Amino acid sequence: MIGAYFQPGSDGFHPHPEARAPWADDMLHGRLLGGLAARAFEAELIGPGWRAARLTVDLFRPAAMALVTVRTQVVRSGRRIQVADATMTCDGHDVARATVVILATSTEPPGRVWRPQARPWPDPLTLPWVPDPSEPEPAWIVNPLPGAEFESAEQSRVWTRDRAGLVEGEALTPFVRAAISGDLACPLANGSDQGLHYINGDYTLALGRYPVGEWIGLEASQQIAADGISISASTLVDIDGPFATSTGTSLARPPMASS
Repeated sequence: MIGAYFQPGSDGFHPHPEARAPWADDMLHGRLLGGLAARAFEAELIGPGWRAARLTVDLFRPAAMALVTVRTQVVRSGRRIQVADATMTCDGHDVARATVVILATSTEPPGRVWRPQARPWPDPLTLPWVPDPSEPEPAWIVNPLPGAEFESAEQSRVWTRDRAGLVEGEALTPFVRAAISGDLACPLANGSDQGLHYINGDYTLALGRYPVGEWIGLEASQQIAADGISISASTLVDIDGPFATSTGTSLARPPMASS
């Protein structure tokens, strides 16, 4: 594991340089706010016999590369469902809000259920990946499948792996790993042959189960846009197959600066 995105402190979470967004050097990556919310929900609410089934993250204000605090509030605590909110504050401003739906686990009911036929995915370790020797080792790997590259006019499919932890001294849990990966669903679906011209306003991760292993694949499955507003969706997979979907809304804006 290569370091972590945040250093914890008594006052909150201090971002390391790896936490920067691709849009600007002084902007925190929104996906990490979702990760901090998932971490808080997991620590405070999700015990044995319960599992997060939906995480919605509203990214309503750009977050600076500054101290982040997270506060949670239970909305509903029932016998089979829990709902809670989290608010992320950065540089004196509320920058994001998350809602989690946590359901009680049970046994699978009988009967056959229709499911779409998933396309096969190659082993992520068999794909070519050549890091730039002039750059430090990346904390986050995004490795496209051949013929399904990110920012093309084709349907995109990528394997991703966070080699950094979210918070220093902690390994990524499956739920947190899914939470920080779900944000990529919209950029993946919105990328064009002339770059990425949309920035996320939110994303909703619906989890059929938690992911297995360190690699998460995303496949763009929908994109509908008009008037500079896009809705998009991607399917998330791991080495065992599909485990979640992520959908979201995005706003048109100038493309990301080239690295």
